[in-house]
Amino acid sequence: MASTLNILFIIGLLTFHQSIFIRADDEVKTDQEKLLDDFQDRCSSVKCRDGEMCVLNKDGDAECACVTQCEDPKDERLMICTKANHTYTSDCEFYQMQCWCRKNDERCTRREALADSIDYFGRCQTLGVCTDFELEVFPKRMTTWLGEILDALFVRKDLDAKYEVLVNEARRMKLSNTEKWWRNAVLWEFCELDRTHDNSVNNEELARFVRSLKVLEHCIQPFLDHCDTDDDKKISSDEWGACLGLDKDDNAFLKTFCSQ
Repeated sequence: MASTLNILFIIGLLTFHQSIFIRADDEVKTDQEKLLDDFQDRCSSVKCRDGEMCVLNKDGDAECACVTQCEDPKDERLMICTKANHTYTSDCEFYQMQCWCRKNDERCTRREALADSIDYFGRCQTLGVCTDFELEVFPKRMTTWLGEILDALFVRKDLDAKYEVLVNEARRMKLSNTEKWWRNAVLWEFCELDRTHDNSVNNEELARFVRSLKVLEHCIQPFLDHCDTDDDKKISSDEWGACLGLDKDDNAFLKTFCSQ
């Protein structure tokens, strides 16, 4: 009997200490959560640039500091080449260098980075010159490519649900040998590029598009420049449609669909 009581006592004691440990751990988590909430509240009004992050200084005030460390992507496709033809391991590393130079940090080794910008993803290399013939046939190549990409994203389930209707219609059009089976893919790409939903794609939105494709398609920038017929540094839905073979009805549908 005594032995049984001893065992129960030990079990009870262990249970007691386990409950204290759990409560203490919960209290630590709660304190950590409070600290995190406080940090987020203080940083909510601070807008940091690329290559910067919000930190609290010694007075507890929120301010922007240079990113301390960039991950090495270990993938050459994620390297970036700048307009000055300088290769960085990643866009993070480039923006970090700009930050160091802005703040006169001793780690700034390329002060010219301040006036530099990202040209394209990938190691710097000699890109081919887009010939007149290549520019002429580029729209057909691009529409076919967009059609295949749209379908591939749908198969991989990496596509926004609202585009499913476009994919299904495009598949029916392709099966029936409709000449412009790629039409919906052209509509989709414009909707994706127009992040501001103002029925046009501005320079910043186009830059992300070009950076991803320039190494693979050296005609992409000349093509987009050609599309911008009024030279206002952005491409309207009408200009996009005209460049890629959409008719008046297609353009009307494009404006309606993208605004949804």
